[in-house]
Amino acid sequence: MITGSKIVKLAGYTYLVEKLGLSLPPLDLELAVGDKASDEVKPYGSVKIKVLAKTRKVGSNEFEHLETAIQYQGIRLSYLVPIFDKLDTALLTNFISEKPQAINRRCIWYLYEWLTDTRLELQNSQSNYAPLLDERYYYTSSAGVKNPRTRIINNMIGNKQFCPIIRKPKEIIECAKKDLMGMAQFQLNNIHKSINPELLGRSVEYLYTKETKSSTEIEKENTSAEKMRKFYRVLKTSGAINLSERRLVDIQNEIVRSEKRDTGFRKEEIYVGETRRTWQDSLEENIHFIGPKYEQVESMMTGLLDMHKALLMDNTLPPMMHAALVSFGFVYIHPFSDGNGRIHRYLIHDVLKNRTTTDQDFIIPVSATILQRSKEYDKVLESISKPIMALINYDIDEADHSISINNDISYMYRYPDLTPHVLFLYNMMEASISEDLIQEVLYIVKYDTVKTAIEERYDIPNKELNLLIQLALQNNGKISKRKRERFFGWIGDEELKSLEAIICDLLEGLVSDTTTGDQLT
Repeated sequence: MITGSKIVKLAGYTYLVEKLGLSLPPLDLELAVGDKASDEVKPYGSVKIKVLAKTRKVGSNEFEHLETAIQYQGIRLSYLVPIFDKLDTALLTNFISEKPQAINRRCIWYLYEWLTDTRLELQNSQSNYAPLLDERYYYTSSAGVKNPRTRIINNMIGNKQFCPIIRKPKEIIECAKKDLMGMAQFQLNNIHKSINPELLGRSVEYLYTKETKSSTEIEKENTSAEKMRKFYRVLKTSGAINLSERRLVDIQNEIVRSEKRDTGFRKEEIYVGETRRTWQDSLEENIHFIGPKYEQVESMMTGLLDMHKALLMDNTLPPMMHAALVSFGFVYIHPFSDGNGRIHRYLIHDVLKNRTTTDQDFIIPVSATILQRSKEYDKVLESISKPIMALINYDIDEADHSISINNDISYMYRYPDLTPHVLFLYNMMEASISEDLIQEVLYIVKYDTVKTAIEERYDIPNKELNLLIQLALQNNGKISKRKRERFFGWIGDEELKSLEAIICDLLEGLVSDTTTGDQLT
């Protein structure tokens, strides 16, 4: 590889992908060795490349580069599966036996046997136990599983059926220090101590309603009242029942049309896309994402649910990370014929309800924030879906639009790097709390307070009353000249002016009272 006048040698996974002729997405940090005295990180297309100093030893064969990959680029299971498939088992055994005490070689040994179910012809190690993942660079399980054969402690978050990773870039380390649900609880408490119990209940209900509407709108489907009613009912039960296949099936059955209800995880291939007209005036499927083969779904979902239970038991991974792993892992597995997107967002709340203890039964309407930032949502989903679509080989039946998958890339679904997804969820939750949460709660408080004041003075039909309040709240208590006449059948112009003055006083008082903590009546 030549960069300008400098000759650099590819190393680690970067070398192995090219040497073994593999098709794999680029890593966020590729690897090479240059001719300088110190390491440097440089732009490399859409990612970056770390160019090691010329004094670094990276070896000359696949096995030594595999050791280099573990050392500098970390453990990437979705890379190791196809790489192991290309390596000669006998040569790999010889490589490990040369330095059987070396930790990186024992990690390779453990991972090879774990991922391939192939036992290498090696004697059990007598070395001290060492963790598989370095806690400086990864979030790990505190209850690692010791492997007496390799003397490696498997401290990964997941299991063989489903094992995502979360790296530790500085942005996520900073996020992990924040108790977002605690922040939300504190802000809500400041408002709730200023309002009566009835308004308190209404404000919490409004959060569920907001989340229901926004989550449905994200799907860009028909947002019928019945569909939202069903999702609302499910959302209200988040955290009430332990997650299992039965629970997930019940949720799916509740939120989809009767003809779309599944009795278990899907038994056919599935894709996300839409039918579009081509320039030749025919129709074709524009496919954005294809789920894993249906034969693999049950094991992946078993792995995801087992991971969830283990994280509940371990109770050390921050709740927001736990929620991201379960919800995004679910949506990539896509285990149902319909309803996967809404269940994916439901799972965020379900996990948080299981992992946090709060005084009030509330949720953060994060879907409203996601809806406002749909491009960011699409981008984080595409960090996994685009590589999958680039690697998957499939055929589509033009008659019934069914698909068949011709290759096995299950490792892309089983072992995703969900670091970007964790950061995304933290950012969306924090934005929702800081920008939307209090405003949403205050809106319903204002609405109910103004409605009570008007009903005590005037007899206006409920439909017109609701519209009047909405218009007043949108314009700081005033009704525009163009829209005033609509209400003259029930209230005169002078009375309306008096009512506007009352509304303005109420709104000003609400702002003051929720700031000082005085009781609202």
